[in-house]
Formats: sequence, structure tokens, C-alpha cells
Amino acid sequence: MPKLKNFLLITFVVFLPVQFVLGEVSIVNTDAGTYQGHSSQHADGVTVFKGIAFAAPPVRDLRWKLPAPVIPFAGIRQADRVGPACWQARNSDASLYARGNLNRSEDCLYLNVFTGAENPNDDLPVMVWFHGGGNTAGHGGPLIFDGSNLAERGAVIVTANYRLGAFGFLAHPALTIESEQNTSGMYGILDQVEVLKWVQNNIEGFGGDPDRVTIFGQSAGGTDVCILMSSPLAEGLIDGVIGQSPGCVQSSNTLAENGHVAGERFVGALGIAGTSEDALEAMRGVPPQQIISAMSTAGSGGGPIIDGYVLPDRPYDMLESGMQNRVPVMVGGLADEYFGLSHLSSEISEEELGNFLEASFGDNAGEIKAAYTNVIAESPLDARKVISGDRGFILSSRLWGRLVEDRGDDAYVYYFTRQPPVFRLYVPEMTDLNNDGGQRTLGAYHSGELAYVFDNLDLVGLGWDDADRQLSEIVADYWVNFARTGNPNGPGLPEWPTYDASKDNVQILDDNIKTAVHPRKAEMDRMERIFMDSR
Repeated sequence: MPKLKNFLLITFVVFLPVQFVLGEVSIVNTDAGTYQGHSSQHADGVTVFKGIAFAAPPVRDLRWKLPAPVIPFAGIRQADRVGPACWQARNSDASLYARGNLNRSEDCLYLNVFTGAENPNDDLPVMVWFHGGGNTAGHGGPLIFDGSNLAERGAVIVTANYRLGAFGFLAHPALTIESEQNTSGMYGILDQVEVLKWVQNNIEGFGGDPDRVTIFGQSAGGTDVCILMSSPLAEGLIDGVIGQSPGCVQSSNTLAENGHVAGERFVGALGIAGTSEDALEAMRGVPPQQIISAMSTAGSGGGPIIDGYVLPDRPYDMLESGMQNRVPVMVGGLADEYFGLSHLSSEISEEELGNFLEASFGDNAGEIKAAYTNVIAESPLDARKVISGDRGFILSSRLWGRLVEDRGDDAYVYYFTRQPPVFRLYVPEMTDLNNDGGQRTLGAYHSGELAYVFDNLDLVGLGWDDADRQLSEIVADYWVNFARTGNPNGPGLPEWPTYDASKDNVQILDDNIKTAVHPRKAEMDRMERIFMDSR
């Protein structure tokens, strides 16, 4: 049975059924109820729907369970404000990644839709965004993630929340015993799957095409879309993947039994032991503030694991096998990732760097140290930043591209080298971080591409120049073109060839966009060899 396209428009005096008129307020029926959207403040011809529930509130008996069906409602709801952020600790305002005093709640499973459709039959490509934040922080509603300028290019953009920290990733024997799937610990990823199901059931009403759905995410969100690409639960729900600074491909990932150990330790810190029904009731009765406090003393409460249900095996092995989600991929990282992530870190000694290398590379620590002699001489801390970026996001991006190419699918690999101004990314009301007017002091830092991707330089940050604006236009065009066709290329854009491991050519994203041999090729070749030897 075809899906019903039920887009109604209201003018001042006339009801127009099944029509989308630019500049007018629109009403869309979803499987839960009817929402009224509003014209975007930032882009012409774009209608915005904020705070749409995609699942029932995961509270009380639904805490640490698969997302339950959304609760239906009567009447028309104004979709004019984002839903609460999922529970997370407040971070320091001194951080580049400060998020301020968020409205936090366990009732947080909401998404936002930005549609550039002129009518519900436009069948525009859909882009579903999953935010970063280490799977312990963040939300889908910051101004930097406003999807209006992407939607104006002819797309439907969805930004979503998902459960975080111990609420989203706690594995525990009692929860596994209770589960029909004999699993626990991947609730945040299951929320993301639920978002994709919601898209299949509802996005046509917003003028989107459920057969052209691209998921994209950055940092933890980049890792999560990699997990989704590797998961049988996402089969048939995605048609393309964009991974920005992902970290999942070369990760060993925690096995379920190790996740249980960490979960029991965390729950023990709450004063609860055992796997009985009483223990489960006690776990679900702990106030959320207490769980957040425990995360600061007993660890995050978990992270993505190989649970056998959401993720049957390591993403590397799933992607190598070609078993899941044969779709095109666009993936990459930034030149100076850890100069942002570690911007509050104090200088370390060469001995401390040696300890870090031993813990990270074991018997290969000496080889790595010798390869980075020049930067070590300048600053052991900078060396740790460079090595961490190479070993993490940059290696993961190239490995992902190689795995996709190896199985005969198209991959597009980028390397972002433009040095953006430094500003508090998520708090527009106190943008300037160092009282320097947005100087470019951290290189191409982690998350520095976000404003370019969403083409939101006029909404966030400070200190942008014409070269930034030109790059932002091109990057946003690449991203939407990829969602539309599985290929980022288009008229007037610098040509971006598919990735070829034998050439190791990547797209350099800077004021001068070009295709070139990976600037970190020697480092990546070394890191990849060490990784492969350890498998």
C-alpha cells in the first residue's frame, strides 16, 4: 500500500489540500499526530518543524529499553521549538565545545525537520544528522545544525536526539536477561534506527523521498553512522553515508561481556547489585541527576559495544565482508583534530609522551616516536595531538574509504585543511572563546568544519572571510549532491574523483580545493600497517 502524502497548507482565508506554497505555514500529518511548521528565518522557501516526537519518552519502565512507539495525540501541535536535550553533564564554558545550561530531560527523543520542498510530491533527498559529543553529550537542536541552508538546495534535513552516556549505552546482565533480543547497551544506536524508521513512515509528508536517505554525522555521530552502516537493523533504511571525523573502523570495540563488567561496576557505584527484578526496579528508580553524578566518578556508563544484535561484529569486519548496507560513502577528517579536542591541555614532558606511546602502540612505540621526531622536539603535547589525530580520525577515514572501494562501491575521501576561526561552536550568545575576535589559532580543529557543512557561517562564529564563505558554499553543495545522487560532483564544482587506494588521492578542502595524494600518506601507511599487524 503506498504511503499517504498528506500535506495541508493554511492561508489566511483558504484551505488548500495537498499543496505546498512557499512562505506559507504548513501542516503535516505524521503517524503520531499533526504538526504545524513555520517558515525558516534563515532561508527562503524552507519550512521548519521542530520538536517532533519519534518515540515514546524512555522514562520509568522504558528506561534502558528499546525505543517504544510514539504516543499519538489529538489536535495540531505547534512545531516551533526543539525538544529537550537528553541527559548529560554540563561542560565548562571555557571549552570550545561548551553547550551552556541545556534544558535536559529523559523525555528527549525528538527530531527537527527542515524541508525545501515546494509540494509534497517533490521527492527530495533526505539527510539525517546525528550529532557528536562522545555519545555522552550534545543534541540535535543547536543553531549550528540549523538545516535551512542545506534544505534550500533542494533537500529535506532531519536532525535528531538520541540517548547518551549511561542512559544510552549501559550494558548490564540484568538488562540483557530481561531483553527479548538477549542484549543491552546500544539504546542510543537503537534510537537512531528508530529515527530512520520514522523517516520511512513520515518523510513523504514533508516532500522527502524515503528511497534516498543519507545519514551523516560527525565525531561520535560519524562513528555512529559507521555502526549503522555495519548493522543489519539499518538494512534498507539508508542509501548513503557521510562520516565526518569518525573513529569506529579501526576501533576494537567492546565485547558484550566486557560491557557487562563495566555496567555492573557503574550500577554498583549507584549502590545496586545483582540481576533480580528488584535490582532492575531500583536501577530504573535512580534519579537522572544521580546517574549523571555517577558518570563523573564511575565512568561514562558504557559506549557502543558488539552486542550481537545491533552490531554483530567489529565494523571493520562487517564492512570488509560486504554483508551489510552496500551504499556509497563520503568520509574524511581535519588536519588538526586534537588541537581542538586538547585545547585546554597543559604541556607534557617527553617521558609522559613516551608513556602515551607505550599505551597506544606497545612494541611499535619506538617506531612511532622516531617518525615524529621533529614535532616532538617542538612540543611533546603537540606531538601527542598530531599522533592522536593520525591514529584516530584520519586513519579511520582512510580505512573506511579503502574498505568501501575494496568491495566495489564508491567512496569519496576528503581531508579538511582550512583553518577556521576559533569560537564556541554551540553557544552563539557567547561566541568568542579567547577574546581574540575569532583568530585562527587551532588549525583545522575537530568540529571546525560543521559551520561550513551546514552553510551557517552567517549564523554562528565570527571572523569569517570571503574564502570561508566560498568554501562553505562548495562543501554544502558537495554534501547535498552526494545525498541526491551518491556522488558529490555537480556543475561548477571542483571535480572530486572516487577514491582509489592505489593512488591514495583525496579531496583537499581549503580555500584552494584540489585532488592530491593524501598529505598524511606516509603516516597513514605506517599506522595502517601497525593496525593490520595487530588484528
